[in-house]
Amino acid sequence: VTVGVLAAGAITAAEAAGYIVCQIAGGVAAALLLRIVLSGVATGLGTPELAHGLVIGGTTVTITPASGFAIEAVLAFFLVTAVLSTAVAGRAAHLAPVAIGLTLVLNILMGGALTGAAFNPARALGPMIVTGNLGDAWLYGLAPIVGAIIAAVVHMGLSRLAYERPAAAAAPAE
Repeated sequence: VTVGVLAAGAITAAEAAGYIVCQIAGGVAAALLLRIVLSGVATGLGTPELAHGLVIGGTTVTITPASGFAIEAVLAFFLVTAVLSTAVAGRAAHLAPVAIGLTLVLNILMGGALTGAAFNPARALGPMIVTGNLGDAWLYGLAPIVGAIIAAVVHMGLSRLAYERPAAAAAPAE
């Protein structure tokens, strides 16, 4: 979300850098705390992973890295679109908690079994760093950033159209 909000011009690069450092530190701290709480229990501490041999209906599904990348990018796109359209744009700020919350729920339902539905580099990298399981770190780090930037570009384009259309309609025809 931070990269999408930065790409949309709603925060500065310095602010984004601060948020990103704090988010990654928080992800690592949460994974370390979980390791302490669950000491002695074998766990991945919430490390997301691509589905291998998942049975959906009568079909067995294995998510490839390319498919996982696309899924994570789309999930991030949905979340950043909800944030930019409500909380950042301000036109529907009163709906932001509901819109963002429902987007999170739907993202987890759609992607949870397929990729772990991380759609946030800090959420994925924290457990990966603590467990040392960095195999798909590139995917979980890069895909949400790509989805966030695409969401910002689409949001800014649609915002321009929304502002240009009323001005064009108000102009007298020659």
